[in-house]
Amino acid sequence: MIFWRTGMSAQGASFQAMRTGVIASQKRSTAFGLFDTGFGAAWFLGSAAMGFLDDRSVMAVALFSMIL
Repeated sequence: MIFWRTGMSAQGASFQAMRTGVIASQKRSTAFGLFDTGFGAAWFLGSAAMGFLDDRSVMAVALFSMIL
């Protein structure tokens, strides 16, 4: 869990710095909101898919996780 959180923090800080340098200040809040909305939707869909696969087979969840 510690390694996962460290990786997520590093990735979040890197993406935030990159987006800040690329996007105009007038559009920054919209861009951050859209990115976070897409990130949250993808996280939800991945979790839902893993829950669906977990009902079928633990091996399917492992394969899904490794492939993605």
